[in-house]
Amino acid sequence: MNETGNIRRVKERIDHIEDVLASVAAGNMDARVNSETEDDLSGIEAALDLLIDDLTDELKQREQMQKELETKLSKIQDQQKTIFQQQEDLLELSSPVSKVWDNVLILPVIGTLDSQRTQIMMENLLEKIVETGCTIAILDITGVPTVDTQVANHLLKTVTSARLLGAECIISGISPAIAQTIVHLGINLSTIKTKATLQDAMIFAMKQNKRFEEAKAQSLFTDTDENEGL
Repeated sequence: MNETGNIRRVKERIDHIEDVLASVAAGNMDARVNSETEDDLSGIEAALDLLIDDLTDELKQREQMQKELETKLSKIQDQQKTIFQQQEDLLELSSPVSKVWDNVLILPVIGTLDSQRTQIMMENLLEKIVETGCTIAILDITGVPTVDTQVANHLLKTVTSARLLGAECIISGISPAIAQTIVHLGINLSTIKTKATLQDAMIFAMKQNKRFEEAKAQSLFTDTDENEGL
């Protein structure tokens, strides 16, 4: 009878060990055998509890490391966003469009032109044309050391887009080196008004603006005469 009872107790303890191991496998790291009996099986039970303790500590360390890595990754992502935003802000500042005269905008371009900067420059100019209603825009590239085919095509697109909005573009400051590059690349700028210097472009723009104002005034005068005749 005692032997049968011992077997039953051992089986219960083994079942308990299996339940604890199943709980730990399911993620319950608080489960322990916690045997109070001193016999041959208690050594195994104590060893299992120590093993679970070690696993729990290792998991906590991994979780802590994971949290630290996620925090560092989040900081890096925030820094990247900040850097990207600063780069965009610098590009915006490097392509300022100003109204310098009645109906005349100017976009001074300094430094190397790449596709991204040229795209932002085009967007800024078109937005300013819509905002101000100006019909003349000067793109001064005196400070640009060189252009390539892609940048030149962007300039052509800018002029074409401005025309669709009712504004004519004047490109000034084309250096001899850029002129030779444009000719060498076979880029046709014959449909675009160009001037050697910004001063020449400003004088031309003012003359064009004066003609525009005179034509506008003449049109208003003619309309008034026609209305009076009616």
